Amino acid sequence: MQRIPLLLALAVTWAGCASDHPATSVTLGAVSTAASPPVAQGEPPSGEREALATAPSPSSPPPAPASMPAPMAGPTPANVTRPAADAGKPAAPQNTAGGFATRHAFYESTRIADLPGWDTDDVSASWEAFRRSCTVLGSHSGWSEPCNAAHGVDARNAAAIRQFFETYFNAYQIRNTDRTLDGTMTGYYEPLLNGSRQYGGAYLYPVYGTPNDMLYLDARRLPERARDSVSAARIDGRSVIPLTNVSSEGLKGIYVLDLRDSVPDIRDKKFRLRLDGDRIVPYYTRAEIERGALNAPVLAYVDDPVMLYSMQLQGAGKVRMSDGSIRRFAYAEQNGRPFLPPLAHGGSAPAGAHKLVVRGMEMQIDVGDDDTSAATGDGTAPSTDGDDEPVSPLLRGFQLATPVPAVTRAAAGHSASMASAAGHSPGTAAPRHGFAISDPSYVFFRVIPDSPNGPVGALGVPLSAGRSVAVDPRTTPLGAPVFVSTHDDPQAPGAVNRLMLAQDSGGAIQGAVRADYFYGFGQTAQMQASHTKARLRMWVLLPKGLHIAAQETSLKTRGVGPAASDTDCLVSDPVLCVDDAP
Repeated sequence: MQRIPLLLALAVTWAGCASDHPATSVTLGAVSTAASPPVAQGEPPSGEREALATAPSPSSPPPAPASMPAPMAGPTPANVTRPAADAGKPAAPQNTAGGFATRHAFYESTRIADLPGWDTDDVSASWEAFRRSCTVLGSHSGWSEPCNAAHGVDARNAAAIRQFFETYFNAYQIRNTDRTLDGTMTGYYEPLLNGSRQYGGAYLYPVYGTPNDMLYLDARRLPERARDSVSAARIDGRSVIPLTNVSSEGLKGIYVLDLRDSVPDIRDKKFRLRLDGDRIVPYYTRAEIERGALNAPVLAYVDDPVMLYSMQLQGAGKVRMSDGSIRRFAYAEQNGRPFLPPLAHGGSAPAGAHKLVVRGMEMQIDVGDDDTSAATGDGTAPSTDGDDEPVSPLLRGFQLATPVPAVTRAAAGHSASMASAAGHSPGTAAPRHGFAISDPSYVFFRVIPDSPNGPVGALGVPLSAGRSVAVDPRTTPLGAPVFVSTHDDPQAPGAVNRLMLAQDSGGAIQGAVRADYFYGFGQTAQMQASHTKARLRMWVLLPKGLHIAAQETSLKTRGVGPAASDTDCLVSDPVLCVDDAP
């Protein structure tokens, strides 16, 4: 009995030692301090990786805009900063017993009414976006009941909408795999470019549609040994069918499959490939595409290669054609290569290099120099009056020289005649290029009708400025309501605590607590997006009747502690998030 006080004393001592070593907090992206306005961060299919999280913030960003797009309600996210008291501190892990996990995130149940700012957010501003999600999810298992019930809710009554979500949904706080809470919110927008349907003059950079020769291989059907070595396969339409115990030598219709550094898309788990003689290889890189190695329709030609690259990162955009009409583009495909943008480095940029902040990443683009000024078809500089005028974000105050692209197959047949029509002779010195050739990824587009609505996101519905976010579809199901919080106190200056809808994705957007805030269209949205980078906490709201496989298939680690699971998608879906198991 006399040992008991001694044992208790030892226990207290051990507990004190343990508290000196809290678990490390993992934050996706550099987090702004209270003294610095936030800056954006991002990533495309299977590629914008955690190395991007170290991208530095601009040393002196412009002030936050005074107003938001019309759909916005509440404070401007461009003003969001991490509370000074939290700056530089890791988020302390909390008791997560009773939660469940997937391979990429941990989830903890919470009451919707307890979300920070739930009772003060104007949730009616998110209602139209939610109804759009229901046009896709309403026929999916688990979603029909809440989507049908939504028809009877007064769209102008915030209290009724709040009650609706509390009745039909459960909330789960999303944590990183190490159980920490903090992540990153960045911003994106829909840009406007100048373009033409014809090649020539200033319009020399093609906007490509989906390649005609792209092939697809379901990674789930690939034998494990084929991932790191060559194997055999056949082609059925656009699909590649891997073969086992078959040699490709001398057999008609059998090809060598060489995946090399190709990576499958995180949503559909497919590789993007092409046929090269008797070999099936990864699809062309950006550098190969810029040199003309592509078989794809040209949807338009634009005058600014840097803005074209920006449009690829945003995943959508508008092009004002030379006749004054507007052509709108939505994401269609990607070349299956990892997203590795040319990140800017500290210090002064080298000669000919310019910096651009897109989706939270500060990038450096090399642009060769020459004395030719930016020109329209008649040789005059394009006007830049008005909020919707396309001004290259990394060339503000800098006049862009007339570019000459690498000759593409689409342009090869008529480049000489176009050059003649534009007044250039074959001996004219070539103007400069502006390509991010070091980034192997490339995005292809499709034409969609223009409208006052936002661009079409990954869910297949128009995005709502201020109420739609892009997410990692593996950890946050597309279409689901999500509640984002950039400050524990929703009344703090610049805090963004609001209900939003997960309606888009992007290769730059990967990770558990990760959201990319959609600002809308035009230069105001561009400025806000390029200066948004904030500490984030995030909850996903799922219908009470929705089957969540991770809850049921999770395995207890040694019979105690949080549940562990190897599930890839929180909610598996044949279109929105394909799980690893075929």
